[in-house]
Amino acid sequence: MQKWFFLLVTLLGIVAFSVVIAFGLSTEERLATDRKAILSMAGNWKVSYRFNELYPLHPGYTLHPPYDIKGYEKVIVIEEKPKHISLQHLLVDSSHRVIKHWRQDWDYEREAFWVYTGSNSWKTVNLNPQEVKDCWTQTVWSVDDSPRYAGYGHWNHTESYSEWISNKLVRPLPRRELSRRSDYNVMESVMHQIVFQGGWLIQEDNEKWIKGPSNNYALVKELGIISYRSENKLDFSAALSYMKKTEKFWSSVRTVWEQILGKYQEIKYKGKGEGKKLAEELFAEAEKLGSTHKTDEQLHDLITKIIESHFILVPKGKEQNASSFGQ
Repeated sequence: MQKWFFLLVTLLGIVAFSVVIAFGLSTEERLATDRKAILSMAGNWKVSYRFNELYPLHPGYTLHPPYDIKGYEKVIVIEEKPKHISLQHLLVDSSHRVIKHWRQDWDYEREAFWVYTGSNSWKTVNLNPQEVKDCWTQTVWSVDDSPRYAGYGHWNHTESYSEWISNKLVRPLPRRELSRRSDYNVMESVMHQIVFQGGWLIQEDNEKWIKGPSNNYALVKELGIISYRSENKLDFSAALSYMKKTEKFWSSVRTVWEQILGKYQEIKYKGKGEGKKLAEELFAEAEKLGSTHKTDEQLHDLITKIIESHFILVPKGKEQNASSFGQ
């Protein structure tokens, strides 16, 4: 097994016998401890992305080479309420180029959220209050602020680290494989977010699946580790400048998405490559914002038109498909 895997096992093994401090806390104390863990993911980070296929789950499957890259990210708190926290990720390089990256929203005891159903489709689901009691739902949004996947689970706290573990959730193909893999069409994952002194990490326990009307089987198990370590040498000021310049635009994008997702029960890209086209259009408009003086209403209408042009939208109240896999 590769060195990085042993490092992870060692890290978790060291604290395996730590006392779970959240046990016995009041609801208010537990909520405050959860929030502290989530907010500690904001900051300046040196990031490593490591993905390793572990073993095949289907006869004849050949393991693909590991994926291992590094980079830098600034994570900014863009919304903070007692039971809601939104963290925006921004990629930054040594030449001060900035790219708006993914976003993670955390909501306490959220009963309704959007899930991926396959074939570039998403639908809203509703859970009962007992299923999400004391749970935080993490919704991951794409670079264009469209929904990507969501999961819910409890935060557990020890003297050495805090860990959130999701339910088993369904995800689209990761962008690292979207353009180079066509042998599977959906990912099933259990996600871990582990916060400790000096950084945090995402552990992905992944299964790559083929799902359709006539085929339904897993290909391979994969372990992914995205590690965030505190970085104090790189200048991240360009990320703050970008957010200040485009804040009005992306805030309007989030508002439009909130309205669309409140109005419809299912959304589906019109065709292959629509996600890439949507992101390119929105990023181009974000760059033009400073030179085009649009009113808030004009900006809202423009963004709505752009987003809706790439989706099939199913209004609430209409019968929706039980599954989009294979369609």
